[in-house]
Amino acid sequence: MDKVLGCSKRNMNLRTKLLVLFVVLTLLPLSLQGLVNYYHFSQTIDRKTEQFTIDMIRQINTNLNRLLKDFERISLLPLYDQTVLSILGKYNAPMGTATWARSDDYLKMKLYTSGQAYDRPEIRGIHLISNSGILFSNLDSLAVKPVWDSRLDKWFAELGGWEGEWRLLPPHHPSYYTDKYEEAYISVAREIRDPSTLKRLGYILIDIRLDAFRQLLSNLNFEENASLMIVDSKQRLVFERTSLGGRSVYNQLLQHEQLQDYAGNQKVVLDGRPYLYVRNHSNYSGLSVINLTPISVIQKESGEMLTFTFGFAVLCMAGVAILATLISYRVTKPLISLNQNMIRVEQGDFTQRVTSFGNDEFGQISRGFNRMMEEIHRLFNEVFLLGIREREAELSALQSQIHPHFIYNTLESINMMAIRRKHVEVSNMVTALGKLLRYTIDKVDRIVLLQEELTFVQSYVSIQQVRYNGRLQVIFEVEEEVLDCLIPKLILQPLVENAVYHGIEGQEDGGMIWISALKFDQELLLTVRDNGKGLSQEEIDEWNESFSQLPSSEFLRCNAGGNLGLTNIAQRLHLIYGQGASLSVDGSLGQGMAATITIPLQEKGDNVHV
Repeated sequence: MDKVLGCSKRNMNLRTKLLVLFVVLTLLPLSLQGLVNYYHFSQTIDRKTEQFTIDMIRQINTNLNRLLKDFERISLLPLYDQTVLSILGKYNAPMGTATWARSDDYLKMKLYTSGQAYDRPEIRGIHLISNSGILFSNLDSLAVKPVWDSRLDKWFAELGGWEGEWRLLPPHHPSYYTDKYEEAYISVAREIRDPSTLKRLGYILIDIRLDAFRQLLSNLNFEENASLMIVDSKQRLVFERTSLGGRSVYNQLLQHEQLQDYAGNQKVVLDGRPYLYVRNHSNYSGLSVINLTPISVIQKESGEMLTFTFGFAVLCMAGVAILATLISYRVTKPLISLNQNMIRVEQGDFTQRVTSFGNDEFGQISRGFNRMMEEIHRLFNEVFLLGIREREAELSALQSQIHPHFIYNTLESINMMAIRRKHVEVSNMVTALGKLLRYTIDKVDRIVLLQEELTFVQSYVSIQQVRYNGRLQVIFEVEEEVLDCLIPKLILQPLVENAVYHGIEGQEDGGMIWISALKFDQELLLTVRDNGKGLSQEEIDEWNESFSQLPSSEFLRCNAGGNLGLTNIAQRLHLIYGQGASLSVDGSLGQGMAATITIPLQEKGDNVHV
């Protein structure tokens, strides 16, 4: 692993190293500070949210006690009203034996109960019930039954045995209402006893709407996803405000056996989600207020802080990256420019110079590079020109050693002997060979007419056609207007030779070669195409890359070996025309190859620089 990291560091360029250094030195302390601030902030917010929830539940229980104390006071008032006690005493028979009460008693009790329920919308009804079952209420006579047997409702049995103390009955559906669809009510109830004898005279029931609890909670700032419920001392549900997908949180807690009287707050898990469980118990009413707040809600602000911190860190990272990129670019720009020039020099272009530099160390290196390139360029030109002169001297010496007329006379003698013996093919080959030699030996010019070069190529083709016994076909497609154009000598024959030996060679059926010359704008296009083996795309790219390189000492070594190949042609074009001429190849495997020469259009009589 360390070796891999070491290799990756060595492969990084200077600009990347500076960029990484700036980013690390800037973002590392910023990230540490952000993490510490986020941790401290999230812990503080979580503690404050938990404490706020605990204080709110305590406040709810306090408000609930205040409300229930008011109802308890109303339930005590009949003990101090002699009229109420006397009327209840009239109907002191056993439960279920009553039939009817006097109308004036109903009227008096209605006035009393109505006065207690006045301007109290949370009270559904105040009912005074005698031992025999006579029911007096503040409600209309059509809304409640005048006589009610309490033994029919199981919830009523909880009033027995409490010796006149008040009781809070959990939600129930009283059967004394005439409407079968009455909602459930919570009742504050107690036995009414004679103060002098302590005998039971009846009961008082104050039915409270559940809206009283909703109104009590409406003024408090609840979390939207928090759930709240109120249970009595027997863990029975009195009121519930749920947000757990519409399901009862009370049933969920019972199902998980987590409905316990915790001393403080606890973490519980319902349906795989964690909640903060807060419970506050009232010794006065026996009620417990339970609140369940999702931990995700408590940590909401922490999450927002994390999002803000992360977003701010990303912005800072982007800003630092941009700033570091600009700085590293400015610092390394001279070095990158110098490196690019050195790469071009490696490819053989010794004309590269650093054009702009300062007075720092990079400027000194750039000035030294320019001086070195000038000296290398001078030495290269001297060596290159010396090599050319040596080649010309060798060629002249070779031409002087071989007498052309001797060769021509000898070939003519061979030709006459072939004609006398009727060897037509031999005669054609000797004639073509003579033309080849005459073109290469007699002509010392470097620039010739296209027509002369095509005649030379035709002689070479004739020899190859005899060699391949008719399996080689060559088609010339040349526009007449370009026949007088000037081209470098011996530039087409190597392309045809390449097509024969690398494209057609080895094919049983032989092959076909097309030689075309046409005018395009101010350029002359010479193309040699075959239907032979072809080249792969990788080979085509490699060849074109080598053709685009400028002449170098490699050119001299190539010519020294006598190889007039495609690379030789490309470098000759560069030497004669500079960037105005080019050689390129194209094709595919099994479909043949095409080599195209592009040179400036020059006609006979033009002043051509050789």
